[in-house]
Amino acid sequence: MSVHNGKIRSGSADIYYELYANDKPKTLVLLHGNAESGKSFTKHIPILSEHYNILAIDSRGHGQSSVGDGELSLNKMADDLENVLNALKLDKVDILGFSDGANIAMLFAPKNNDKINKLVLVGGNLDYSGFNLSTKVLIAIGYFLSWVNLKIDKNNKIQNAYYYLMFKEPHIKQGDINKIQAKTLVMAGNKDMVKPSHTRLIANSIKNGILKLYDGDHFFIYKQPEKFCEYVIDFLNS
Repeated sequence: MSVHNGKIRSGSADIYYELYANDKPKTLVLLHGNAESGKSFTKHIPILSEHYNILAIDSRGHGQSSVGDGELSLNKMADDLENVLNALKLDKVDILGFSDGANIAMLFAPKNNDKINKLVLVGGNLDYSGFNLSTKVLIAIGYFLSWVNLKIDKNNKIQNAYYYLMFKEPHIKQGDINKIQAKTLVMAGNKDMVKPSHTRLIANSIKNGILKLYDGDHFFIYKQPEKFCEYVIDFLNS
């Protein structure tokens, strides 16, 4: 397996990626969650690369990708995904998005159905209302405290931006994900910070959506990587 990394210019930002090429017919794109990076999939890549070429991307303002001009937003990250795929000449891929990565995928997919084979959306939400009550409270408190810290120290801008992405974004309309054509596995834990009813709403709003509620919390993906990868591989190979 060869590993190639680099940065691709997307708008005003440089987007870092790692491509694990294994001469497989399919490429699986990995999109991480809030305040994470492509390194979050360290335990998953060895398993998944047995079946697919893997493209792990650091979202704008995360990992080794720069923030660029203006405010950080999931819509910009969805545009970055398109630009990276175009630059690498990847015409048809599978996409696995976790948490904010799932939200990026939901923003990207309706406009780029021709670029997607299958989607795996894990712990995503259409908007702030998708979180359970305790999570809403924690995010709201975190956002307020990060805003106060930002007034004291401008160097706390990135922390405030991460909370902003959870508190103020995303704004995904149900009618938009109705346009997703790819067969899509929508996953979340039965103890997830995203309400099970909200996960069902997402799955039911996608024409070819399949719901999988597993026994675990939001971070099941990291706590049981082997089991999680088994779910993903079974779906992508079906």
